[in-house]
Amino acid sequence: MLLIVRKAPMVLFFLNFVGYSFFLSTFLVILISAISFAQTTQDSITFDPQKQLNAAQRILSGNYGQAVTVGAYGELTYNQPEGKNGELDVQRLVLLFGYKFNDKTQFVTEVEFEHVQEVYIEQAFINYSVGSNVSLRGGLMLVPFGIINEFHEPTTFNGVERPSMDNKIVPTTWREIGIGVSGRLDGLALRYQAYLFNGFISHDGEAGKLKGSNGLRGGRQKGAESMVDQFNLSAKLDYYGIPNLRIGLSGYHGRTQADDAVNDVLGSDIGVSMIGLDARYK
Repeated sequence: MLLIVRKAPMVLFFLNFVGYSFFLSTFLVILISAISFAQTTQDSITFDPQKQLNAAQRILSGNYGQAVTVGAYGELTYNQPEGKNGELDVQRLVLLFGYKFNDKTQFVTEVEFEHVQEVYIEQAFINYSVGSNVSLRGGLMLVPFGIINEFHEPTTFNGVERPSMDNKIVPTTWREIGIGVSGRLDGLALRYQAYLFNGFISHDGEAGKLKGSNGLRGGRQKGAESMVDQFNLSAKLDYYGIPNLRIGLSGYHGRTQADDAVNDVLGSDIGVSMIGLDARYK
């Protein structure tokens, strides 16, 4: 009995080791297969710039035959500065919803939870298809400037954080309330967008919003009781006539807005004009 008792743990250990190895091997095979399959057939973002769609475009183009479309993506980041403590952050969890009223009219909204505790509406607009290549849009929309503001999903930019220029100068995620037109001219290989938006806020009656520390970012009104005394123009052309290449030309022109209490103060109403050129090549 003593001999059996001594050997039993060894046999049990061996069986446990074999079982653990089998489980680990099976798990790794499943994990690698899932990752490979996801990257080749289910990746939500294509790396071909001519076929690339952002989240809202996927909702608008992917709800054939169904009234309600639901989507989502999330981003958890790890930053480790040299010589300092690291930071883990659920930067965002984004829920996307689309509703198709009929063949011409659709609604798209994007609800974002930032840093676990902050909730924002990033987009909420109606898209009305006038024709096969022309759509009218109105509501809370992304300002079409550069690449990152429209394509701000985590897999479309390099690095952990969004580029600095697209954080301060072009203040991603930059969205305002407006109305305009979008569409394609396939004969010219052009996609066009033109909108009228409310502008940046320079002062809300309590504090200035445009500062050297964060550029134009603090001036975003984001559809939250936005002030407006005049509308600003934003337009963009994207050329996709050369295989694997996409070139964008953006323009923004208008003036800042301020609270009525300080609207007459010198410097509260200033002009803002920007032009941008971007290119993506696969």
